[in-house]
Amino acid sequence: MPERYSDAQLIVFLQKAARRINRILCLTGTDEEIVVNTSTGEITPDDPDLQDLVLLQSECLISQTDYSNELSDGTIGVMVNDGEQTVDTRTRAGARSSFFDSPHSPCAQLEKTLNIEKIKRLGNSSMGGNLIW
Repeated sequence: MPERYSDAQLIVFLQKAARRINRILCLTGTDEEIVVNTSTGEITPDDPDLQDLVLLQSECLISQTDYSNELSDGTIGVMVNDGEQTVDTRTRAGARSSFFDSPHSPCAQLEKTLNIEKIKRLGNSSMGGNLIW
């Protein structure tokens, strides 16, 4: 089962996500640099596309963390046979792994959305940052 995170931990995920998006879109030091308020988690600038990218990056980080924790703590799934009784938790682990690697995962959706943002910035020279593909 995925971990539950405190508000402070979620804000840290948002901050990491903002730094990564700033780096990917070369927004650091521009008017469009993404900043996360450390006490409220509020994301600025007030650009819904950039805010969505930060949230998707956060979801990707959280899903990677959860999946990594499942792998490292041994709860990824087991099958136990005891006479006629069998307990098998591998199906949940397999489903989680399939989703993590699917085009519907937060990380895959982030990649698609980042490409759309890069194309949008390529066609609009008034936007801050540079295009790095």
